[in-house]
Amino acid sequence: MKYELVIFDCDGVLVDSERLVNRITAAFFNERGLPIEADALRTMFKGKTMADVARWAETAARPPLNADWFYELGIATAQGFQRDLQPVEGVRPVLDLLTARGGRLCVASQSPPARLALSLTVTGLGKYFGEHAYSAAQVAHPKPAPDLFLHAARQMDASPERCAVVEDSRSGVLAARAAGMTVYGYAGDEEPDTLAEAGAIVFGSMAQLPHLLCGD
Repeated sequence: MKYELVIFDCDGVLVDSERLVNRITAAFFNERGLPIEADALRTMFKGKTMADVARWAETAARPPLNADWFYELGIATAQGFQRDLQPVEGVRPVLDLLTARGGRLCVASQSPPARLALSLTVTGLGKYFGEHAYSAAQVAHPKPAPDLFLHAARQMDASPERCAVVEDSRSGVLAARAAGMTVYGYAGDEEPDTLAEAGAIVFGSMAQLPHLLCGD
């Protein structure tokens, strides 16, 4: 292993949740009189937090959403995850290989803790990380601030300059760079130029990742 610690983003890197979440969220808002397409949500909120979505919805909805809407969206998302969520194609063999080589791994995600735990449980990926799954809810500032990645490194007793981050959003790449870490940008569902311009080493298939992380 070239790195002391490998930090994975979750949505879009470990679990194939980006388009699923956008479909669920778009359907939820459309049913409540707030027209929005799934692709528009993706453009607006990729790499952002649910708090960003909530601020937009509270401002845009006319008439206002009912008081329990955020809880109801959480239930709809959890049900959709239980039914349809899958690991990102090719990521499980990568995790198997890194684990076999003694790699130290953790997760650093914008998702709330409950959604992060559900994602890893439903897909069976939680076994690779144990308790080492960290949420932006645990730090003062979410990505693109470096707080979450620095928090993960501290929890894992790793030096930032010896950490690699695997991300798929511009905000995540900027956060990792600001933390002083090497960042690999997975362009499976993102424009490669967007990730490269933010400072990532871009790759398009999970099959490429072991070579990048292990150097062989």
